[in-house]
Amino acid sequence: MINIDKELQRLLLQNREREDLEQWGSSDAFRREMIFYDVVASGDVKSLERLYNHPTALKLKGGTLSSDPVVNQRYHSIITAAMLSRFCIQAGLDVAVSYTMSDIFIRLIDNCNSVEEIRTLHRQMAEYYCRKMKSEKQKIGISKHIVASIEYIREHIQENLTIESIASALELNPSYLSKLFKQEMDVSISQYIRDEKIKIATKMLRYLNESSLEIANYLGFSSQSHFIQVFKKQIGMTPEEYRREHFHKSWLGDEEMQDPFETTESEFVEF
Repeated sequence: MINIDKELQRLLLQNREREDLEQWGSSDAFRREMIFYDVVASGDVKSLERLYNHPTALKLKGGTLSSDPVVNQRYHSIITAAMLSRFCIQAGLDVAVSYTMSDIFIRLIDNCNSVEEIRTLHRQMAEYYCRKMKSEKQKIGISKHIVASIEYIREHIQENLTIESIASALELNPSYLSKLFKQEMDVSISQYIRDEKIKIATKMLRYLNESSLEIANYLGFSSQSHFIQVFKKQIGMTPEEYRREHFHKSWLGDEEMQDPFETTESEFVEF
């Protein structure tokens, strides 16, 4: 029987001496994982595609789980299947549906015979889960105009969005859109935008090292003080207080993400 404590210390020491495994010793590994799983669970198909297709995407190797490259890739993809199922359940996917999807993909992974075949299936799995989550979110019975509004807000969340700018982009009357949004979403469009920006801010404070000023600028707030004021009103504490309490906290209990990570696409990890 292997001595786990002894093997753990040996591998930690070995990994510190190997540049290709530095992600296991850095906080970036956890952050990058959260980016990937959160994007899928949010149903944001466009962001997932950008992550996979970004020309400067950083693709790091995972830990060595087997000396056989095919088996090693298989193990990593099976872990991804299990994690995707749990993140998507947390984001609202039916438990039986999510676990059954995971079982299907694990069986498919088990039948793959090459690293490239497994990697291709890995991407197909992530895309399937992401499309499934998008479909689930569209079942809540909102009109096409509100769906389009939400999509526009998500894609332009870094801008100083207004009802006029959104209505103009969608070729709708601002008053009509404002009334319809409030009617169907039970919240004003301006409040919805603030809520989405703060959701993104909480994710950035949890996983990134950007200052409050940098986050405020990224999310299109008029000033750092305005960002802090809005954040405290929404969350009940300042951004820095939130960071001290939640930085690198487990993903369990996290809120749903709404694509805050365009600036970190170059750090995407393919497992």
